[in-house]
Parts: sequence; C-alpha cells; structure tokens
Amino acid sequence: MKTNYIKFRIFIRRLTVREKAGIILFALFFVVSFLKTLQDIESYRVIKQKSGFVFKKINIIYKQVNRSTDIVPVNCSQVVPVVYTKVISLDNLPVEVKKKKFIDMVLPSILIVNFELKQYRDFVKYIKRKLENNQEILPQEEELIGRLLEKYRADGLNELLTKLNTNPVSIVLAQAAIESGWGSSRFFVQANNLFGVWTFNKKHASKIKAKKSDVYLKSYPDILRSVEDYYNSINLSWAYRKFRLVRLQTDDPFLLTNHLEKYSILRRVYVQRLKNIIKANRLEKYDNCRISPDFIH
Repeated sequence: MKTNYIKFRIFIRRLTVREKAGIILFALFFVVSFLKTLQDIESYRVIKQKSGFVFKKINIIYKQVNRSTDIVPVNCSQVVPVVYTKVISLDNLPVEVKKKKFIDMVLPSILIVNFELKQYRDFVKYIKRKLENNQEILPQEEELIGRLLEKYRADGLNELLTKLNTNPVSIVLAQAAIESGWGSSRFFVQANNLFGVWTFNKKHASKIKAKKSDVYLKSYPDILRSVEDYYNSINLSWAYRKFRLVRLQTDDPFLLTNHLEKYSILRRVYVQRLKNIIKANRLEKYDNCRISPDFIH
C-alpha cells in the first residue's frame, strides 16, 4: 500500500501544471455529474411518489330547447352530458310525456354536478390518507384544500367530507319536479330556476320578481348552474345539518327525505309529497345512471 502511495506521488510530481489542472477539472466535472445524477434519481423517485390526484373532466354539450323534440332522450347507463341554456314550458304535453321530457332535460345536469362533487370528495379522502401516512402535501394540493375548506365553511377534513357530498338523483329529481311543476313554472321557463331558489335582494340584475310579492327568484344561465346552487344550499345551510349527517350513513331516498322538511313551509306535507313522487314515478331507477364515458377525459 505504501509503495503504491509513493508511486502515485512520483507520478503527480512529474505532471506539468497544465496536466494537473486538467485532472482537477476532470475530477470536479465527475463529482458534479455524479451529484446531479443522484439528484435526478431522487427527483424521479419523488415524482413517482407525488403523482398526485388526477381530476377528470366532462365534455359538456350546451343546447337550447325551442321545441320538445330538441330534448335529447337519456340512456341511463350512458347519459350524454347535455346542459340546456334555454328551455320551454312542458305544460302542454301529455302528463307522461311531460314527465319523461322533464327528466331527460334535468338528469344530465344532476349527474354532472354529482360527478364533480364526488371527485372533490375523493380528493379530500386522498389528502386525508396522505396526512395519516405522514406523506408530504404538495403546494397545489394544500391550496385546493384551503379553497374547499373556505367554500364549505368547514373546520377540518371530516366536516368537509360531511358537507361535500351528493344526494341520490331520485331526491333531486323529485324536488325539481315539485318546485318547477314538472317543467311548467314561469321561473323555470324564464330563469332556468328548477328549485324555486329565492332572495329579497331586488338590486341584483339576475332576479325575477314574483307576482304580488317582494320575493325575487334567482335567474341562471343554464340548468347546470341551478343544480349547483341547489347543492350549495343543501351542503351549507344549517337547516340541512341533520340531513347531511344521515346522508353519511345511507343513500336510501325514503330515509333521507325525512330530513328535508325545512326545505318548504309545508314541512311534513312536503316530505310526504317527495316520497309520493319518488315512488309513483319510480325515480329510484335513476339513482344509478352514469355519464357516458365517451364524454369523460
């Protein structure tokens, strides 16, 4: 070992200054390259670990209804995501045709909102698992969680999961049917207002005044926005706190409707009407409808 060391020192002494400088530069280059390679390997490993939650999008088709034949029939297993921006009264149609056309017109928007809410809910669960496993939360994930907590006025992820949830489609359809008269109310036709959402704020430009009343009902650019606002009310209002808690335990529409009495001044009469409409029109069959995968990417 000592002999090799002596030979190495003799070799170094015989080198010219330029050769020594070249060796030093080569050594530095090698070290830098080696460290960069290690960094790249670590970055690749981290990127693999931080692939993150992937949100899917729906290719929405916007459409106006000028006549009832413009309404696209729904196929429950592959619903085309059509959002109607202008509607007509269905009052002149035969009752069964009227109900079918109404469901065809409203169902896609309900499914679109449910799809989006479920994605955000899955995202919150994903973040919750990361925290439980002591995994790093990415800046963009933290930002989104912060926005959701603020929007839903939630103090933590558990409360957020309670509020950020969907209703059975049958309940939403039944409430829309009651509030819009199966697509015949003035507010539905003039303002895309499915659920009779009202306000006393007459200064807002997108309001329509009720007859012989100081109440103003909201106007929406399309049916989708009306469904979104309905969910904002259900998921945020103190009046539906019990409903949201029960919703965590069951998706049975007949059990859940018991906790929607505050939606109407009719209270228990309104609840019974919801149940009757769901049962008489077999609306539960729409609870398992899905957006066509051809429109999801």
